[in-house]
Amino acid sequence: MKIISRHHRRVSAAAAAFVTLALLSGCSTPPDRIILLPDPEGKVGAVVVRSAHAEQTIDKAYAGVDVASNGAIEKTMDSQSSVQARYGELLAARPPRPMTFTLFFLFDSATELAPESPATVKKLKAVLATWPAPQVVVIGHTDLAGSQEFNDRLSLRRAESAAAFLVKEGIPARQIETAGRGKREPLVPTPDGVPNHMNRRVVITIQ
Repeated sequence: MKIISRHHRRVSAAAAAFVTLALLSGCSTPPDRIILLPDPEGKVGAVVVRSAHAEQTIDKAYAGVDVASNGAIEKTMDSQSSVQARYGELLAARPPRPMTFTLFFLFDSATELAPESPATVKKLKAVLATWPAPQVVVIGHTDLAGSQEFNDRLSLRRAESAAAFLVKEGIPARQIETAGRGKREPLVPTPDGVPNHMNRRVVITIQ
C-alpha cells in the first residue's frame, strides 16, 4: 500500500513482516492515517512515523497514528473487525503477497523432477489458476558437483525447463523472468564437488 505523505513527513519500516495502510478521512483538513497490519501468519513488525515535529513507533497489530497537517502525531488503536468494516474494499484490492515454490531435480538433469516435486507442481498449478496477471521469476540452481561453467549452463536449463512448463499452464512468456545461479547459492552448504539433492532445484516466485 502507498503511504500518503504531506509537508515532508516520512514513514520508514523497521522490521521484516508488516503491511502499512494509509488512508484519508473525510474531514476538511484530514490527517494521514497509518495502520500497522499483521502478515498472514499473524506476525507484526514495526513502523517509525516521523514528521517535522514528532516521531512515533507503532509495533502492535492494528495500532496506528494520525498525522495532522501541522506535524502533530496522535496514536490510535483499531481492531481487525473495525479495519475490515471500514477499509474492506481497499484491503481486497491489494495484490496477493508473493509466493515461492521450490522444485527439486534429479542429478545432472534439467527436466526430470525429484520424487517430492510433483506435489509442489500440483500446488503451483492451483495457485496459478487463480492468480491475476502473475509476474514470475524462475531461478535455477545446482549442487556443488561439477565445474562452475557446467553448473551455470545446467542451472539455466533447469530455469528454462520450469519456464516452459509455466507457459504451457497459460502464463505468457513475457511475464516470466529466468536466470541460473549455478552452484553459487546452495540451499545446503557442502564442500565443493559434493553432490546434494536439496541444492538441485528451481525456485519459482509468483508476484
